[in-house]
Amino acid sequence: MLEKLLPVTCPLCGKKNEFPLEILTEGSEIQCPTCKVKLKLHGHMLEDIQREIARLTRKGQ
Repeated sequence: MLEKLLPVTCPLCGKKNEFPLEILTEGSEIQCPTCKVKLKLHGHMLEDIQREIARLTRKGQ
């Protein structure tokens, strides 16, 4: 089974990076591999990620 990834755009450098869906939950910390900024998922960024996960789920991906 392939791991499902979601592209997330870094708010600092603008680079898109893919992260496994399983780690994209409220309070999770992710790090941009390009600029090394650490992001804690909450607020608007988390809402955007949850909306995209729901869209992918409805598409059946």
